[in-house]
Amino acid sequence: MSMNTDSIVCASQLDNGIRVVTERIPATRSASLGIWIEAGSLDEQPNQEGMAHFWEHMAFKGTLTRTALDIAKDLDRLGGFSNAFTGREHTCFHARMVDTGLADAMDILSDIVLRPRLDPSDILLEQDVVLQEIAMVNDTPEDYLFEHFWSVYWTEPAMAHSILGNDNTVQGFVPAMLDAWRQEHYKPGRMLVAAAGAVDHEKLVNLASRTFGSLPPASDARQQSLSGVQSRRQAIDRDMEQTHVLLGFPGVALTDERRFALAYLNSLLGGQMSSRLFQEVRERRGLAYSVYSSHQALANQGVLQVYAATQPGKCREMLSVILQELHELAQGKVDEAEIAHCRDHLLGMLYLGTESSEDRMLRLAKNHYLFGRHVPVEETAAKLNAVNLDDIRAVARDFLAPDQACLCILGPDVDESLWKGLWD
Repeated sequence: MSMNTDSIVCASQLDNGIRVVTERIPATRSASLGIWIEAGSLDEQPNQEGMAHFWEHMAFKGTLTRTALDIAKDLDRLGGFSNAFTGREHTCFHARMVDTGLADAMDILSDIVLRPRLDPSDILLEQDVVLQEIAMVNDTPEDYLFEHFWSVYWTEPAMAHSILGNDNTVQGFVPAMLDAWRQEHYKPGRMLVAAAGAVDHEKLVNLASRTFGSLPPASDARQQSLSGVQSRRQAIDRDMEQTHVLLGFPGVALTDERRFALAYLNSLLGGQMSSRLFQEVRERRGLAYSVYSSHQALANQGVLQVYAATQPGKCREMLSVILQELHELAQGKVDEAEIAHCRDHLLGMLYLGTESSEDRMLRLAKNHYLFGRHVPVEETAAKLNAVNLDDIRAVARDFLAPDQACLCILGPDVDESLWKGLWD
């Protein structure tokens, strides 16, 4: 157990291996609960692409004792909200409610996780829903480009495919496949119950034991290998109003100590309104409305990305400006004043991210999966404060090398002429 002036954090493990972690936050009536499973799109075989996400959808379609409407009403009755999400490494079913509803929330969420009905008619209906979701992504240029980039950048199929899957795989899902997925991946060794807010640790442990304690022990940890990356340039021709650009470089894993310096680099580059790209591309030149950078990190790999969209006739100019800003950072052209500004921004974002019980629950679970322990906010703040100018110059030099870049451009009449010669 670790304590600070704001909260009390406790961690336990049930006899079957399920971990239970809580953060009690004084003077709050809300509680956020998450049932986490270490299973995502990285665990899928080629014929299973989209399975983790589809299973998440099916969990809300009904259980052995509740219809889909029963689930919706029971969750609504708690007075808060509930949802689920699927990532590349995890699936999470979560709810936020007044503290008196915590036991009911645990009963509902455990029911949909452990006892889904998987009715064939429901599967057919939900297949149509997910196909519409895929179509929506394909019709949204920014979303489509980010999805497509992963298929171009990563060499490992499990990393490269979309979390949503594709039309062919989704239409092939049948009850036996879905049940096999749950049996294989929804095991105690991969499960974690996290809660934050007005929660009592021992009460939550008892609730978890009552709902999940009968599952047989199984530790089956994920065997995850590194994916190779590709430095490629690709133009995707599509009739639309704008040309969209996505540029990517190697990033770092969520457990890599360089992630703190990379957070500064991302902030400097395009992570805030005063960033170099926002100011140069949008404010000074008016080349784009949307321009930003982001670092997408997993447990053992990451990618630093720059996105922007502009009028078709201005794409090459905009790309040239972006590459110039990247070049200057790679050459170490950063000063202490910029670092101080980014430090304030990053620390502010860190502390704002602890304002709600849901934010605390998410942070609690992720840190236990990554590090096997609670990581106090003050520890993260100290790591950010320890980053210096040399650290930032080092990650800029190491990760922004032109020969490591991967570029995808989506828009009307796009081809290699948009980037030819800009890397010379």
